[in-house]
Amino acid sequence: MPRLVGIFGGTFDPVHNGHTKTIDFLQRLIPFEKILIIPNALPAHRENSYESFQHRFKMTSIAFQCIDKTLVDDRENLRNGPSYAIDTVKEVLEEEDDAKVAFIIGSDAFSKIDSWYRWEELLGLVDFIVMKRPNHPLPRNKKVLDLIDKSAALKDLFKKRKKKSIFELVLIPVMISSSLVRQNISERRGVGHLVNSSVEEYLRENNLYESKNSA
Repeated sequence: MPRLVGIFGGTFDPVHNGHTKTIDFLQRLIPFEKILIIPNALPAHRENSYESFQHRFKMTSIAFQCIDKTLVDDRENLRNGPSYAIDTVKEVLEEEDDAKVAFIIGSDAFSKIDSWYRWEELLGLVDFIVMKRPNHPLPRNKKVLDLIDKSAALKDLFKKRKKKSIFELVLIPVMISSSLVRQNISERRGVGHLVNSSVEEYLRENNLYESKNSA
């Protein structure tokens, strides 16, 4: 069986329990050798992050320190310009040349995949694992839909195939979002049920998101 490496990117602004529960779920389901957790430095699909990369990276490291086989990776902060997924994927493929690489993404983000930089090339490089969430249908773009393999099972991630596939997994809904965490903080409501206790402490100690617009 080949090595399997996952990529899970995001702004993590801030990281929350939905992120960690998703990866913990996948680790129990799929025998990843490791999953790279990669915070965006300069997100390409939104104007700005609410907090600095340094704070977001630190919180993400704290949140995932107890999740087995994960590595929080700062590579996107080491590059100039926007954080494009295709650049990250190409770097990981070069580093992990003897492994299968899978890109882990929520259906909310995947629904906009056809607006991403060089998205067609990206979909041809790695398999995608799409975590389905309510009210976020898949893109209607035929080129995207043609890649979704309705007959493929997760065991096919370990097979040698010419064509990359998009695998859909249904998650138990976790009604948490970074915007909800920010909103609760700005309204001086608790976030202990939304984030790791150590992340909550870090948020409080550094007065993060207290004066930020939660939208």
